[in-house]
Amino acid sequence: MATSSQVVTSSLPSAFEKYYTSTVDGQEGLIPAAFKLFGQGDAEGFNQYYKQPLESVGLYGAGRVAGLTPEQTSVGSQLRSMTTPSEFSMGTGALGSGYAALSGLPSMLTPGQMSQYMSPYMQDVVDVQKRQAITDAQKTQLGQNLAAARTGTYGGARQLLAQTERERALGTQLGDIQARGLQSAYEAAQKGLETEREARIRQGLGLGTLGAQFGQLGVAEQATELDRLKTLGAYGDLERGYQQQLIDARYADAMRAINYPESQLEKLSSFMRGIPLTDQTVTTTTPPPSFASQLAGLGLSGLSLYNLFNPRQG
Repeated sequence: MATSSQVVTSSLPSAFEKYYTSTVDGQEGLIPAAFKLFGQGDAEGFNQYYKQPLESVGLYGAGRVAGLTPEQTSVGSQLRSMTTPSEFSMGTGALGSGYAALSGLPSMLTPGQMSQYMSPYMQDVVDVQKRQAITDAQKTQLGQNLAAARTGTYGGARQLLAQTERERALGTQLGDIQARGLQSAYEAAQKGLETEREARIRQGLGLGTLGAQFGQLGVAEQATELDRLKTLGAYGDLERGYQQQLIDARYADAMRAINYPESQLEKLSSFMRGIPLTDQTVTTTTPPPSFASQLAGLGLSGLSLYNLFNPRQG
């Protein structure tokens, strides 16, 4: 039995072949243009089709990143130059002075402490009182001596006894004057000491409060300055973000220009794929083999055929 086979081949119409392989009106065909565009995979091709076009418009490498704005630069400069607020040192000084005022407060228990608060003229006053008491005693003695002389008892035992009693009384009076002077001076010194203690305590507490206020003022000043710099920096970030958007837009435009030939080539390729192809069918017929060749193919000899058609009888 004869057999046949068909081979179908598709090809562009001959009128369109030149648009694939040739140059038409100065425009390269699809295949040459593709090889020209994509066939340069080395550094020279990269420089020619990517790096150089971007460098020409300042968009290659660091050119794609927006620089710091003047506000951001100013913020950085001011942050680097910031120092500890002077109020901190002033507060520390005030606290130190307050501590010094409260340290070593005068005490009556400290030996020799009270003498520092006694008037240096106290003894002079006491001495004057003593001299006056002695003068008065001498006047009294003189009067009594004159009276004893008139009565003729001067130098007698009675007069001598009276004189001894006056001298004892004078000594007691002088001691009382000294004691009262010392007591008065001590009381005055005690009041002076207490007055100084209270004044130093008030001073220490006041300086402590002042120091704390200085510290709070320094913190508030520093926080205010940082808030100002944050606001200035935020505005700088806004400006830099806007500049970066402009750079990104320019970069996108530049990349569209760089990729334009490729996109056009893709559009052309899509268009060409839409062109209907011409189908050509080739039919091949093979004649059936001869009976002899079939027998040979089956491996049958004459004897085999005889035995096939004349089977032995059992």
